[in-house]
Amino acid sequence: MISKRKSRWIIAIFINLSLFLSGSAYSFDKISFSPEKVIQRISSLGFKPTQNMIVVDTKKQILALFEQNKVKKTFTISTGTRGLGQQANTFKTPVGLHRINEKIGEGVPKYGIFHKRRYIGHAWKPISRHKQRKDFISTRIIRLEGLQPGFNKGRDGRGRSVDTENRGVYIHGTTMEWKLGKPSTKGCVHMSAKDVIALFNEVPNGTLVWIN
Repeated sequence: MISKRKSRWIIAIFINLSLFLSGSAYSFDKISFSPEKVIQRISSLGFKPTQNMIVVDTKKQILALFEQNKVKKTFTISTGTRGLGQQANTFKTPVGLHRINEKIGEGVPKYGIFHKRRYIGHAWKPISRHKQRKDFISTRIIRLEGLQPGFNKGRDGRGRSVDTENRGVYIHGTTMEWKLGKPSTKGCVHMSAKDVIALFNEVPNGTLVWIN
């Protein structure tokens, strides 16, 4: 005969498994904010939330994909080693409201290498960690355009460039996936090959991106 304690344990496992299989396992304890707060902030800037939205949680190193104002998926990422910042040549990850203005790499194989946003025709082959010397921009590129003039678009009040697009800050695949989960980039948002393909396929140009 099953004890009450064991029965409750079995029920809890069943519920969690059901949530996972149904795709509803993405809980808000994974991210540092609620969808409502993000939507309020975007609306306060005069923008209407898009059907799909991307939110980058730099604190927890997680990217959340929203669909109709609900978290649909979360992905482990990496942002800038030097932290957050808007100015050019600081190698920091810019914050605030952006949108996707170009998607590059449809049909490129996993770990396909890009140079100046062009696929060079061959893919990186996984090797052991200690032999890796370079982290290539690979698989897919999602270009970002800042939407807040003087903050992440154009120049700030002192005339300094703070333009995310001109800085060349993207969401893109990495060939050093073992670094994901902690800040390790030169300002871009890095994702695994598998995850950046999944995200690329979900979001159209014009999708809003909030970097928190």
